[in-house]
Amino acid sequence: MTDSMQPLYQQIYSHLKEDILTQKYSSGKRLPTEKEICEMFHVSRITSKKALNMLAEEKLIVRIKGRGSYVPQDKKSEYLKKQDKTKVIGIIMPDFDDAFGRDILLVVEKCCRDNGVMLLISRSADAQQYEQQAINDMIAFGVTGILIVPIHGVYYNKKILQLVLDGFPIVVIDRDLRGIPVHFVGTDNESAARAGMDYLIEAGHRKIGIYTPPHEKTSTLKDRLEGVHQSLEKNNLLLESSLFLDKLYSTVIYYNVSEGYEKDKETIKAHILEHKDMTAVFAMGYSIAIMTRNAVEELGLSVPNDVSIICFDGPTQLPFNWQTFTHIRQNQQEIGKLAFDLIFSIAEGKSGENAIKTNLPATLVSGQSVKNINT
Repeated sequence: MTDSMQPLYQQIYSHLKEDILTQKYSSGKRLPTEKEICEMFHVSRITSKKALNMLAEEKLIVRIKGRGSYVPQDKKSEYLKKQDKTKVIGIIMPDFDDAFGRDILLVVEKCCRDNGVMLLISRSADAQQYEQQAINDMIAFGVTGILIVPIHGVYYNKKILQLVLDGFPIVVIDRDLRGIPVHFVGTDNESAARAGMDYLIEAGHRKIGIYTPPHEKTSTLKDRLEGVHQSLEKNNLLLESSLFLDKLYSTVIYYNVSEGYEKDKETIKAHILEHKDMTAVFAMGYSIAIMTRNAVEELGLSVPNDVSIICFDGPTQLPFNWQTFTHIRQNQQEIGKLAFDLIFSIAEGKSGENAIKTNLPATLVSGQSVKNINT
């Protein structure tokens, strides 16, 4: 930097801006961190942060919490110039089962058909390697946009971040990627979980198990657990840590019996035996509800007489005489429609630059799996 009467943060801002405009930091490249800038220019953290914030306000960089500051690609990128070609949209989901996924897919497919758009479909099976391969294959094919339900896990796919930085049309469904300026359509999971917990408490349950996959850095699960805590606080109750079970790693649905499924079921059986005063379980997913019901029955107990169950999601059709869980039903049709409308608008170059986040309300559907123990 040269001597100047300007404040230090202004000088650093001007220096970094010139480096961006001269493409020392080109599209997709990461700028020095706040700490690195402090060391480079011998300034305070407050000064370096203010300089980076000024660049972000001018949209010269994108700041992503925990990841750094990046130079975005020109919005008039090659991805948005394919207006003369048939649009092709890809959709990547962990599964397309009746509990969650199928209705979203059906709506997206209909919207594509009605708008002359080709649809590519891929199933990630909640495995990062399959998700990565699906993204790469779709990009290689030349899709003009991607709809994706990211896999659960601590780390999201870095390819998604790169697509966002490149200005590629992408809409995330169901599991928002916090800190990344990406378009999202999903459910208001906090309110939904709060309503589910309220339902159990109103039915007289106090010893309630919370069964969930590992939830760290998975926005959907974190929001659901936040809703559970809000309900407990509102009702002047505490969540007993011993009733919280988050060591369930299987995401397979009930008819795909696997080693992971059996391990999870045994974990649930052991937990039930250890907590014989537990009267209800709030399962954070339909597959966990199925495993819990099977574990209860294998122990010689019954649902709901011995253990009540409420869960998120559930199939719209069940075989005759099958028990319907009391569950939180997400509005999959509306999620699918809004996700398509958004990706189509982005691919047409008609959307704004700011990421749109849409959270839809859910509905609590009463089934046969919860017993009122007030009487």
